[in-house]
Amino acid sequence: MMKLFNRHLMRNLEATSLLELFFVTSVFSVLGIRFFLAVTGYPSLREGNLHIAHVLLGGVLMMIALVIALAYINKSAYYLVAALGGFGFGAFIDELGKFITGDNDYFYRPAVTLIYLVFVLLYLAIENVVKKPKLSEQEKLVNVLEIAKEVVLEDLDHRERRRALDLLKECSPSDPVTKALQQLLYATESVPIPRPDIYTAAKYRVRRIYRKMVQKSWFVNSVIAFFILQSLLALGMDFFLLYVKLEWMEDLHTVFPTLSFFDLAGLLSATLAAALVIAAAIRIRSNRLQSYLLFKDAVLVQIFLVQVFLFYRAQFLAILGLAGNICVLFVLYYMIRQEKAANGISAL
Repeated sequence: MMKLFNRHLMRNLEATSLLELFFVTSVFSVLGIRFFLAVTGYPSLREGNLHIAHVLLGGVLMMIALVIALAYINKSAYYLVAALGGFGFGAFIDELGKFITGDNDYFYRPAVTLIYLVFVLLYLAIENVVKKPKLSEQEKLVNVLEIAKEVVLEDLDHRERRRALDLLKECSPSDPVTKALQQLLYATESVPIPRPDIYTAAKYRVRRIYRKMVQKSWFVNSVIAFFILQSLLALGMDFFLLYVKLEWMEDLHTVFPTLSFFDLAGLLSATLAAALVIAAAIRIRSNRLQSYLLFKDAVLVQIFLVQVFLFYRAQFLAILGLAGNICVLFVLYYMIRQEKAANGISAL
């Protein structure tokens, strides 16, 4: 059964980038819609008895993405599909409250928490199901064929050809398909690598700045201070939201027995994130990479656990916190890649 499954579903080397694009556009679609509706006072498109919900826009965008995926086979089409599909899925899942309540309540309080959990599960699926460590030989050959499409489009550069040849080195040299692909790649002239665009040039400049900054003691102290402050704010927000619903006059002896399992789980999650930050701060001077990985784990705990409880208590503050945590996570991923490159460790 598994062999039949693997035969019909070939993993794509570009899957990580494509799925991350889908994930990010989905999240920003939900955040963008919620922000727009809040700013404009939740307008409604109505005509008589008709109500045009944005779930319909989501369905149209996903349909367009599916049509493009079925009709076109080049790399640019795949990235367009990922972006359109992400925006469409975000518009669709944002209306979840309407479809799980009898009165079609868009503002159903647990709906935002459920939407958030959907994104958590989606992220975990991308990280643990798609990102498997090794491709089979069949999958390597299929991916080389995908890269070889650039030959027909006269858009194969040196990096793409080197990547394809490295994959072929891991395949059986006696396989006629391997031989044919090697001959094709060696016989075709690759186009020059294009000059860096504005984004790439900026990325190189940031990399140079980062390598200079990590040598400064103030940078290390700033990183420690930032994450400690972030953890304290998360803990403080958790305490604030817990005690706001209770009366300040009550003493601790009467307050803690009134806390629900949901409240205690949120508090323990924030405490766990703070503990990881402390462990990372202790190790940062001896091993930056391990420290960054611990900081990343702390941010993931905040995103996957703490934010779930905050979304239930205070949706607007939780949205701001989520946006901030996602930005911090992207910066940490960048710093981890730089440290791995400096230590000669593969970033995959």
